[in-house]
Amino acid sequence: MPITFPRELPDVGYVTADVVLREGVTASPAASGLINYTQVAPTAWEATLTTRPLLLSQFAEVEAWWLSLRGGLRSVLFRHPHVCYPKAHWQDHGPADDPGNLVSVTDGNVLSVSSVDAALVLTPGDRIGLERSSRYYVGRVTEVAGTDTTRTITVEPPPFATVAQAGAVVRFAKPAILMRPVPDSFQAPRSGRFYTVSFKLVESA
Repeated sequence: MPITFPRELPDVGYVTADVVLREGVTASPAASGLINYTQVAPTAWEATLTTRPLLLSQFAEVEAWWLSLRGGLRSVLFRHPHVCYPKAHWQDHGPADDPGNLVSVTDGNVLSVSSVDAALVLTPGDRIGLERSSRYYVGRVTEVAGTDTTRTITVEPPPFATVAQAGAVVRFAKPAILMRPVPDSFQAPRSGRFYTVSFKLVESA
């Protein structure tokens, strides 16, 4: 079967899957003695993953997957392998499995969402996603309000304009973003018969 991109993560089991937001802000002293803060790069999620110990055949599959990405020329559709649901729905998945519909965005990061399950509970710290025309966004919930089938959700970082459009799908379960390999981050030290693979991915447009 032909390989299609973006590719999903290999299903081999991960010991760690750390995802952090790189804000692209630098601080430098000004002549007045104050500190200037400057946005020098777009905000982007970065993922650092480490597999469980793998046999040679399993390691070979992961390496083949990595090589198919050609050092970052091809992309990954990343979904966190451990944190798949909002905190309130780790056991009761149903309300989160039902996606919502983005109605509007105000102040750059306040999402008005309709068509959600009335039983959906979101709390600060949960991640949600937006999808539109093969573009993806994941944000961290900082504030939420609403009842019945509507929610007003404040997220960080602010979603980019191409995906934050009325009609975008709002994902509460297994939100996805496009990522690419960080060059030279793939490592696979061997201990006896087992390989432990680690690598990094960074969000891409």
